[in-house]
Amino acid sequence: MWMDNLTRQAIRWEALWLRFQPRTPMGQRAKRSLSPFMPGEETEWQACLVEQEHLLEAFRRDPEWMSRMEIHLSKTPDPTQTVRMLESGEIPKASDWFRIKSFLWHGWHLCSMVRNEIPGFRLKREASEWKRVLSLLNPDPPLSPNFFLSSAYDSRLKERREQVEKENRWVRKAEEQAVLDVERDFPIQQNGDGEWVVDRRSPHFLDMKNDSRVQLVRETPFDGVFCPVETEVLKAARMRREEANTDLEAVEHDVFQQLAETFRPYIPFLRDAILDLATLDVQWARVKMAESYNGTRPKWEAESYRIQGGIHPLVAESLKEKERTFTPVDINIHRGVTVIIGPNMGGKTVVLTTVGLVVALGQFGFLVPARSCSMPLVSWMTAAIGDAQNIREGLSTFGAEVRRIVEAIKRDSTGLLLLDEPGRGTNPVEGAALSAAMTNDLAKRPFWTLQVTHFREVLQGTEVTVYRVAGLEGIDRFQDREDEDWEKALEQAMDYRLLPWSGESIPQDALVIARLLGLPSSILQDAWKRIGNGG
Repeated sequence: MWMDNLTRQAIRWEALWLRFQPRTPMGQRAKRSLSPFMPGEETEWQACLVEQEHLLEAFRRDPEWMSRMEIHLSKTPDPTQTVRMLESGEIPKASDWFRIKSFLWHGWHLCSMVRNEIPGFRLKREASEWKRVLSLLNPDPPLSPNFFLSSAYDSRLKERREQVEKENRWVRKAEEQAVLDVERDFPIQQNGDGEWVVDRRSPHFLDMKNDSRVQLVRETPFDGVFCPVETEVLKAARMRREEANTDLEAVEHDVFQQLAETFRPYIPFLRDAILDLATLDVQWARVKMAESYNGTRPKWEAESYRIQGGIHPLVAESLKEKERTFTPVDINIHRGVTVIIGPNMGGKTVVLTTVGLVVALGQFGFLVPARSCSMPLVSWMTAAIGDAQNIREGLSTFGAEVRRIVEAIKRDSTGLLLLDEPGRGTNPVEGAALSAAMTNDLAKRPFWTLQVTHFREVLQGTEVTVYRVAGLEGIDRFQDREDEDWEKALEQAMDYRLLPWSGESIPQDALVIARLLGLPSSILQDAWKRIGNGG
């Protein structure tokens, strides 16, 4: 498993995955089985992404083309069951052939439109092949999406249909005559249901009850309802009509059998065509989702993740609703350990989830929410972020995160490990020592680790890349304003950018943040004294 459920939860994968909606049944089926590109598949991965770039360019170049594509995709049915019937020797019925023809009609248009706009798009079958197979179900021009058993398939169809229509006319004539005979003798008229409703007080009520040409089908305390009795003439006409319909159905069966035999050599085409439309639909849905966050193509790089302007679309949308702005993530993650330090409420965990989401989208073959991105393909991604794992397993925060790390370091393959403050769930002394030791070990391993920490010990004596959150700026202007919305003030004062750290002193912003959030000054002064700053 490339990414387990806890990692999916941590990066909010499922919420974004719901926005990835292929239009066709084939595309939806392909979505359910979609897997990430793996190491060794870099060429296929980039080809998939380049196709999406071309689709996105076509979207922007011709919105009308995009709308037509959308319409055809949304109307394309799934012929898979009919193809299986052909493979097993069964004879598809009219509804099955209609589904095949509708599929071929929309597929022909889609293939033609894609080929015109994006000649290099990966399709196994060409538009000319689609048209040729479609024509087998369209013997009379012009081509259309509707299926009808034309007489061009078999001349007997015309004869049998004419005979059925002739017998229908005889049946209608016999039915009308039976009604006229009754209404000539009684001053009544049939209703829209072909019945006569007669008041029980009418002098004709008893006469009609005794008339062999009609029968009483139901009555109430107020009236009776009569319908015609089938006459011998009508009975004979209906029998002839039934025989004519049976003859027509026999010819239609012959035509369906002939069509099945004609189509069986085209089963490989139909299989390829289904895959082509599933591929096109998945690519289309990928681009439609990427369009919402202005996605860009991640490029391949063997040794590092380089993300510039990365965003988490869901977090960005949530902030926008609060009239706040998401600070894009700029970070390079080299093989080994990359550490992020900074104040509480400084957005470090959001960086982890953003990196995780960008990487997951990229590896699943999506354009990513970033200004630019390059990355390797890895065999797994694991996140230990938050306490979701505790609830299911009954473990403490500390126990859960340790177990996640153990699972990662047991792997032989390369991957990406995202750690949110390892060691925070135990006492500070042991937590700091353990976090530093784990960081030292992870730095020697062949995969990539992105880690958030508050422990200074992690930065001592270990070859790691370190970023710090820029932190609070201009906070003094808020300190004397008692009416200030401190959460808003903190938002305005916090600079969430990641800056490379090269050993300078780390700002101590925790007490400043506590002051902004309303902690009494007496507590804060005591805290400053305890850390030796004389506050």
